[in-house]
Amino acid sequence: MKKIYVYQIFYDATSRAKIQPGFIPIDNTNSKHSDWFEFWVILNFLRNNALEEGAWYGFLSPKFFEKTGIDSATVLKAIEENDESTDVAIFSTAWDQLAYFLNPWEQGEVWHPGLTALTQNFLAQYGFNTDLRSIVTDSANSVFSNYLIAKKDFWTAWHDLAEKFFSYVETNADQHPEFTKTTSYGSNINQYPMKTFIQERFSSLLLADGRYRVLVADQSSARPIFSRIFSDDQKTRYMLQTCDLMKSKYRETLDTAYIDMYWRIRNAISYYPPVM
Repeated sequence: MKKIYVYQIFYDATSRAKIQPGFIPIDNTNSKHSDWFEFWVILNFLRNNALEEGAWYGFLSPKFFEKTGIDSATVLKAIEENDESTDVAIFSTAWDQLAYFLNPWEQGEVWHPGLTALTQNFLAQYGFNTDLRSIVTDSANSVFSNYLIAKKDFWTAWHDLAEKFFSYVETNADQHPEFTKTTSYGSNINQYPMKTFIQERFSSLLLADGRYRVLVADQSSARPIFSRIFSDDQKTRYMLQTCDLMKSKYRETLDTAYIDMYWRIRNAISYYPPVM
């Protein structure tokens, strides 16, 4: 048996009851940094535990099944069957938005205006000067909600970036209040700190350079289309799937014909900017 440690985070009795069989409960009921949500749980774990070579680790929210429709048995089986050929396994939510938008930072600007510039400014402090707006991602190198399971090398890189970000925000809170300023989460009624949505995209940043072998749980046929911003019909589903394919082929070949086709198809999709 491969060593697979998939932790599922809980905050109270209600979320504790959502832990799926085979996942390991991890308690966040008395968090020292509750405003960081799952980020603090992952960071704290990596600070205090030596990761085993070849083992898999994941840290999922209690809403994992609700958001993805993927149960724990499916997750564990997929990793078991692909252990030798894979470094990271993605089980992301919101497949349609990963397909439609050029990358998660463009998507983030729709829901959390200013996110990209803040992320860029932080990364520039550590010599990362790639323009986030130009990165091309698809379902095989982007993820929401930290819904991935990965081996040590990935989490080591994530830990390094996370420590830098945590220190940058916490140490310079007075100088950079924009990171703790709230932003909408789907609507103006739900407000959370901008920093939580910035850190959520760190995994996509690490995956974007192509150094990891990635397994993807394809959600594009089974999961609903987000009808708040797209038409929920078969034609739209097909075009979104094709957008994802064109971005994937562009990343694979760097042939601009693919990214040009992506834009042509995307522009033909009915898209309704969300009203907060």
